[in-house]
Amino acid sequence: MNISAVLLVCIISAIIVAGVTSHAYAVQFTVFLSPKTSTASVDLTGVRFLTLSYPAGGALSNQFNGKSQHVRFTMSAPDNVISTINQDIASEKQSPVRITNATLEYNGDMLGQADSLLVSYKLDLKAFISNYVLQSSSNNSVIDLNWRSVIVNQPLVVDTPNYGKVNINAPIGLFQVTHPALAQQLLNSPAADIMQDPILNFQTIGAPMDNWHFLFDPTGSIAGASGLFSQQPGSRAVSVYALGESSLREGTYTEQVRDASATVNGETVGVHASTPPPSAQIQIAGFSKTQKSANGGDIAYVSAQAPAGTVTATGGFPTQVLLVFGGMMGGIAVFVLFKSRSPKTARATKTHETDLGKSPPVGGDAPRSGRVGEGSPF
Repeated sequence: MNISAVLLVCIISAIIVAGVTSHAYAVQFTVFLSPKTSTASVDLTGVRFLTLSYPAGGALSNQFNGKSQHVRFTMSAPDNVISTINQDIASEKQSPVRITNATLEYNGDMLGQADSLLVSYKLDLKAFISNYVLQSSSNNSVIDLNWRSVIVNQPLVVDTPNYGKVNINAPIGLFQVTHPALAQQLLNSPAADIMQDPILNFQTIGAPMDNWHFLFDPTGSIAGASGLFSQQPGSRAVSVYALGESSLREGTYTEQVRDASATVNGETVGVHASTPPPSAQIQIAGFSKTQKSANGGDIAYVSAQAPAGTVTATGGFPTQVLLVFGGMMGGIAVFVLFKSRSPKTARATKTHETDLGKSPPVGGDAPRSGRVGEGSPF
């Protein structure tokens, strides 16, 4: 294996590692699509950070300062969750893709300080999808990519043994479980829109496919050697698309922020919400070329082998792309450190942790992973 091949293995590995390490800090979309199979596994992760700022020494400060609370559970996605998402995919994206089954993991964490309440949300949906192959023949296929940017606008309410009914798709859901009186006052304030803003919002993943970084391994030897992709019958090529790095060509991806204020028991409360920049990977078995469909959606034309004249990545992978992906990993690392700095400092003070309920959450408490960026920052 020559130096270029080794470099390409490293870059493909870097893309996947970046997706793993940024899991808790970015809107995450990861999928491997094969035209030869009828189903695929997709990982959809919605993340939101919320800060409530209040006067030090006031009623809210006395209520939250030095305390942390956690609502965490894992469960099979109920039918109402799957059907709601499928309806939004059909109505918004005019896509035939459907979720057939899924598991979900919900993590809602609160950390109180003297003048603020830090809240983090992570909703991870691991789903199986079908119907993404629009056309198929022995040599070529057409794959639908338009469904990736779905926005689930409706509440997603699940019934849990330890917490009762929880709206997992809105920031207000955590407050309704932990502090229902405060939740009602927030809903009756100008901050209501922020508190009901859907967590499963993948609009940023809908960036034009021309703006995604593209890597192509025409022989499959490098991807196979890396162990990152499984070989598919009739196809040795692997196409990899990655979104999240900012540049002149692709544009700048920054966190999305919203601010509002509310009055709670006579105190003025600032509400600040932030959603991290997008991070997404799409892998397709075969050589793929993206194009707009007749209705303006994104599709990919896929062939089992690379067309004649295609320059192989092992024949001179451009240094520019190496630098681009290096920059993406550096940017993710900086964002992770920035987001985790404040909660880590707050943890150094003595806190009193009050988990809701006497029995463990559904599926057990979410374990704190040793991997960078995994789990709650609290």
